[in-house]
Amino acid sequence: MDKLREFFLCTRPHSYPAALAPVLLGSVYALNYVKSISYIKFLIFLVACLLIQAATNLFNEYYDYKKGLDKIDSEGISGSIVKGKLSAKEVLVGAILLYLIALIFGIILSFITSFNIFVVGIICMFAGYFYTGGKYPIAYSPFGEIISGFFMGTVIVSLAFYIQTTFVNIDIVIISVPLFLLIGSILLANNIRDLDNDKDSGRKTYAIIVGKNYAIKTLAAAFIIVYSLNILFSFTKYGTFFNLLVLLTMPLAVKIIKGFNDNNDKKTMAPYMVLTAKLTIFIGLLMSGAYILKYIFL
Repeated sequence: MDKLREFFLCTRPHSYPAALAPVLLGSVYALNYVKSISYIKFLIFLVACLLIQAATNLFNEYYDYKKGLDKIDSEGISGSIVKGKLSAKEVLVGAILLYLIALIFGIILSFITSFNIFVVGIICMFAGYFYTGGKYPIAYSPFGEIISGFFMGTVIVSLAFYIQTTFVNIDIVIISVPLFLLIGSILLANNIRDLDNDKDSGRKTYAIIVGKNYAIKTLAAAFIIVYSLNILFSFTKYGTFFNLLVLLTMPLAVKIIKGFNDNNDKKTMAPYMVLTAKLTIFIGLLMSGAYILKYIFL
């Protein structure tokens, strides 16, 4: 039982809600085109996404350890390997096992929807692996934020929509942009926190290339665009005035930017990285709620 508990913690369960938000958003936006959503399809896709998310986190844990990036005092990791609670091999095998289970769910979903789901799902799994795996890991490059935002934001939102409607249009791509930016922001906040350590390890993240000040300005710009888009959505076909509920989270966004500006130590910046993840979840849920309210009342 202790091994299973440690394995669960190693998958970084605190990141699961970030996988829920895009699946929920894409599914509920489909209500603009269908009378009701298929809860079976929703649940199968959600479980598959959670499994891929968990497996990706295990791959991250494994490869960061193998490359000597994880230390006992590293922030944002489970520490299962460096603390000797799990072996590196156990973590790698666990990641592969979760991928195989996710593959089974993907095959089931493909049979009841379309083979296109299977193809895109495989691409997403490769992206998850190469995020920290392979000779040139995505996470060690300046493109980590864009790629993670694209796959976990735009692709997952669009897939969730496609599963319910059997098509994808420009509207769902536009609707996905806030989550594209917010999920990319989680990684950016992580890289701002780890900037010094990553620099010493030879990484070339966006935060390292532009420096802390410009990285924080980029984070602030992403938040501003997210709020601006939801204001725009509230007055166009892309949403309703319910989208303005997202503005309730603005004090949290301001707190995050101020926190990164006022702190330089990775330990004191760590809470603001966590808050960035929470902001993503809150906005994703509020946007989803806005479309549910539109479906019910308008």
